[in-house]
Amino acid sequence: MIGARTGRAGRIALLGLRYLMALFFAGAAANKWVQQYLFSDRLRHIFTERLAEIDPESFGAWFIERIGLPHYEVLAAMVCLGETAIALGLLFGCVTRGAALGAMAMMFAFAIGGYYDASLIVLGLMFLPLVLWPTGHWFGLDRRLHARWPHSWWFA
Repeated sequence: MIGARTGRAGRIALLGLRYLMALFFAGAAANKWVQQYLFSDRLRHIFTERLAEIDPESFGAWFIERIGLPHYEVLAAMVCLGETAIALGLLFGCVTRGAALGAMAMMFAFAIGGYYDASLIVLGLMFLPLVLWPTGHWFGLDRRLHARWPHSWWFA
């Protein structure tokens, strides 16, 4: 009986984490849409400001100078659309593990791309349980999609 309670409590905790992270990414995505990341040079301005703040010899400075600034339009689209897709995937439990992997990758990319903050590493690691456990099967669309396409990794 204790094991069943612990298992249920664990599932509830992981679902709570999934929804909390979905809200985090929904807020971040909404911010990007409001700032019109896809239709302006907002990210170029952010990269320029950040470049002035960081060590010019750092990897972040190298990344911003050689990749960020020359390709800010592509990166803005990746961030805006990526955050939106992650939020929707986590919210609806659709391709949940893929959304969690995308979230981890995004957090680690921000951490090494000039926005290093130790909290980004911790935040990225918070998605690991969502990769390891099938929360989309417990409450979400992954269960139905997996039943239809049982051999697909996307809905595992």
